[in-house]
Amino acid sequence: MNAGCKLFLYAQPAIIALLFFLTACNREQMDDCFTRTGPMTAEERPSGYFERIELYDNINLVLIEGNQPVLKVEAGEKLLEAIKTEISDSTLQIRNTLKCNWVRSYEREITVYVSAPALREIRYEGSGDVRTEGPFITDSLQVSIWGGAGSFNLDLQAYQLNLALHYGTVDLNVKGRSVITTIFANSYGPFYCNDLISNIVYIRNSGTNNCHVHAEHILEAEITSVGNIYYTGNPYELKSSISGSGKLIKAD
Repeated sequence: MNAGCKLFLYAQPAIIALLFFLTACNREQMDDCFTRTGPMTAEERPSGYFERIELYDNINLVLIEGNQPVLKVEAGEKLLEAIKTEISDSTLQIRNTLKCNWVRSYEREITVYVSAPALREIRYEGSGDVRTEGPFITDSLQVSIWGGAGSFNLDLQAYQLNLALHYGTVDLNVKGRSVITTIFANSYGPFYCNDLISNIVYIRNSGTNNCHVHAEHILEAEITSVGNIYYTGNPYELKSSISGSGKLIKAD
């Protein structure tokens, strides 16, 4: 067998896969795959009342303090139509509906800017980053991460915070102040909350990474896996339950 035939045989599976992919796509999907993103463009969109944000796909989210709901999308001009921001049942869903995200190389990121004075919950399942632009003030906020690989960088002023990493490798970096902070770590990502000054901290680390917290008055810690919990502050009440190999460690 000559070299040309051997090369064809080796390449045949890839060629078949490519042909299958191309024939499976309709014209709209093909355009998604091979159209450039276009120049960076900001688009303000109508916004109503919502208490909850659900963030999916490769979209960044920026939270801005404000008294009125504001919604702005920043992306390549040709991508804007595919970035869906829909409000239903007091929930803002943010999605990238483009097909072929796995083959597209984004030279420009997709970012959604939100002012949400009534925000109570963020549900995250994507690969974008989430951050605040300056301190974000709220009575109560729950952050639930159900998968993904982005980063959270939050500056929060709250009475009560609930931070939960169920799945994924997301790292959470939170600073500011909270009266009561509850943390649940159940996956691979770390929690850096040592700059979040909390009066009371309840934390369970069932993950493989470490958690860092600051407790002024009360700290209740549970460790069920290999990750450690590092704490600063001098809580007058300290309770711990350790069934894993991780440790509760005073860091200052």
